[in-house]
Parts: sequence; C-alpha cells; structure tokens
Amino acid sequence: MGLVNRLGIIVVNLCLLCVISLFVPIVGALSDSTAQSGSQNTIIQDNAELLSSLKMHAAYIGKIQQARMDGVIQYIDQISGGTGSAHLQQIQEDYLMAAFSIPIMRTVDEINTAREEMRQQSILFADETNTQIMMFNGTTDEMRANANSNMAVIENTFNSIMYSSWLSSETTRLTVFNQSSERRNAILGTLNTQGLDISLAQNLSDQIDEQHSELENALLQNRDEALLSITGGLKQLNQQFRNTIENYQMKALIQMKSADMMAMN
Repeated sequence: MGLVNRLGIIVVNLCLLCVISLFVPIVGALSDSTAQSGSQNTIIQDNAELLSSLKMHAAYIGKIQQARMDGVIQYIDQISGGTGSAHLQQIQEDYLMAAFSIPIMRTVDEINTAREEMRQQSILFADETNTQIMMFNGTTDEMRANANSNMAVIENTFNSIMYSSWLSSETTRLTVFNQSSERRNAILGTLNTQGLDISLAQNLSDQIDEQHSELENALLQNRDEALLSITGGLKQLNQQFRNTIENYQMKALIQMKSADMMAMN
C-alpha cells in the first residue's frame, strides 16, 4: 500500500474520532462547574438540570455516531461483497447498548461511565474500519463520502428534542435488538451449512432472543432498574455468543486446512 493511501488511513481515524472529541469539552466544563467541596458536591453534580444536559448531549452524539457508523458499514459491505462488516456491526451494537442506558441513569458518574464506553467503542470502530479498508483496497474518500452523506441527513432532519426521544425510544431499542437477532441467525445458518455442531451458539442465541419480551415490557412500563439489568445481561450473553462463534470459525478453518493438506498428499 502506497504512502498516499496510508496517509488516507490515518485520516479515517481523524474522521471517525472527531465525534469522540465532542465528549471532551462538555465533560471538562461540567467538571469545572461542579468542583465543589464537601457533601454538596454530589448534590450539585447530580441535579436534574445537569443530568438533563448530559443526557441531551449523549443523545446528540449517539445519533450522529450511529449515522456515521451506518455509512461506514454500508461502504465496507460494498467493497467486501458483504463479508467485511460483521465486526463493525458488533461494535456498533455495543456502542448503542451503552448509549441506550443513559436516559435512565440518575448520576453524572453513571452517565460518564457510559459515555466512556461509547468513546472506547468508537475507537474500536475506527481501528476495525482501517483494517477492512486495507484488506479490501478501499479508499478513504469514498468511505468519508458515505459517512458524511448519512450524517447530513440526520443533521438536517433532527433537533435536540428528537435526539433525546430517539435515544429513549422503545422502538429504537427493539429495532437494534431485532437486527442483532437477524445477524445471529444468519451467522448460525452459514455455520450450520458447513456441517458444524452449532448447538452451544444456538442455545446462547435463544437465551438472547428470550429477553425480547422482558425488554419490551420493561420499556413500556418504564422500569429503569429492570432495563439496566436486562442490558447488562444481554451484553454478557452477546459476548459469550461471539466468543463461541469465533471458536466455531477457527474450527472450520482448521478443518479446511486439514482437508487441503490431505488433498495435496
């Protein structure tokens, strides 16, 4: 890969991480404004106005970053024939799960922890994007065009109130849940056609799907504690599922190499 393209890859990070940098000013300003002594600090820090501002900002960042990620995923799918975006979709899902917890949080510390998780997932997304662009000989200009096009639509059609309602909407959360379920079923279907025993991963996927009704009920009834508990459980189950799939894929690769070796002998 030439120097020009390598420089372009660096620009990908700058492009994707520009949203990450938006976290810094507001956090710094809030820290300065709440630097009080004694027990009053927590009371002032977690007042309703401050929490509302943080949640509004997180909603804005979340929606913009989701649009950016969607544009990048679409581009990677184009250059890879649909084979290069699996990890990007997983990272986006983790990013959104962190964001979805923010509307029901009650302290600045809780919100900042979720925001830090969003920032880390954005960094992972940028790194994975670089990997896929290099692997499939993509161009940063086309990638940025896709991402910017998606962002422009969002910026032109959403206002601050709509951002907040999007983040706390049960429709948004259930849509992400259903999309994740569809991807899991597609992965399991592919592995099954390869003759692998997918029973363990299927069981984990079923456990995740069983949480749909619980999630929907908690959202409709505004049960904040239940939502946090369900989100935490889903995060663990999703990671177990992904680890199991990676083991399956490694096993399939080993079997394929063994078959090639036998064919050569």
